[in-house]
Amino acid sequence: MASKMLFALFLLSVLTFYPPSTDAAPVKDLHGNIVKNGGRFHILPLFTIAGGIRRIKTGNETIPLSVVQSPSEVDNGLPLIITSFARTGFLSTGQATISFADDSSLEWTAVAGFPEGTLVKVSGYTYTIRGTFSIKNVRANIYKLVFCKFGGDLCGNVALVGDDAGNRLLGINQKDPYEFVLEEIPSSSAASK
Repeated sequence: MASKMLFALFLLSVLTFYPPSTDAAPVKDLHGNIVKNGGRFHILPLFTIAGGIRRIKTGNETIPLSVVQSPSEVDNGLPLIITSFARTGFLSTGQATISFADDSSLEWTAVAGFPEGTLVKVSGYTYTIRGTFSIKNVRANIYKLVFCKFGGDLCGNVALVGDDAGNRLLGINQKDPYEFVLEEIPSSSAASK
């Protein structure tokens, strides 16, 4: 009886001290502050050679479905909502959903079959790949995104890919990842205080 009780206490301590997502760490903004899960952000490049992330029309799209980096270094891009799968008050590394704040139904996804390869588009696009994005820490306050296909080990970095029109598209490949910092956009109620 005592051995069963000790074994039960051992299992309880393992589950308590080593939760399933031990690799999830708080994500910090460019100033080193821990940011809110589900908050509004600008994704900005490390160096000011170009701007933040936007969506535009490319190819034969009739509405803006392509996720790109702005060519203007003074353009912070569009506000994004980033929500980690971990149920915490802070944004953590690991799986996350990313959508444009002006229309949260415009969630990021990956779409194959373009001359440039697999590209990041917004939902509503046909032929999307079922999978998830994950936030990975590169070094202090600097991150990258990885996209992994459901049901397999097929993952790739989110990187910048050029097209014939000179756009800096976000694509999925094994090349150098697009490294970025986050700038949290204060909520309107916090900004008015």
